[in-house]
Amino acid sequence: MTNFEKTMATYQASLDDNTAATLRVEGNTQELVELLKMAKSGLGFFTGTGRVLRKVVLWCGPFIMFAAAIWGLAHGKWPGES
Repeated sequence: MTNFEKTMATYQASLDDNTAATLRVEGNTQELVELLKMAKSGLGFFTGTGRVLRKVVLWCGPFIMFAAAIWGLAHGKWPGES
């Protein structure tokens, strides 16, 4: 029985080492998952901001361009002059 007990003790020690390594990997993986979730929410914020700015530019851009052209013509800045 001593041979069997030694073998079982060796297996138990290996299992304990493997369990400890698995728990370390699980902790590191959880940190990476949280980091990726933060990055995803940050990208969502910038995507939403970009969509709003695009709509603002598409709606207000022509009016601003028209106002700038009128202002330039009113102040003697004709096209082609520097």
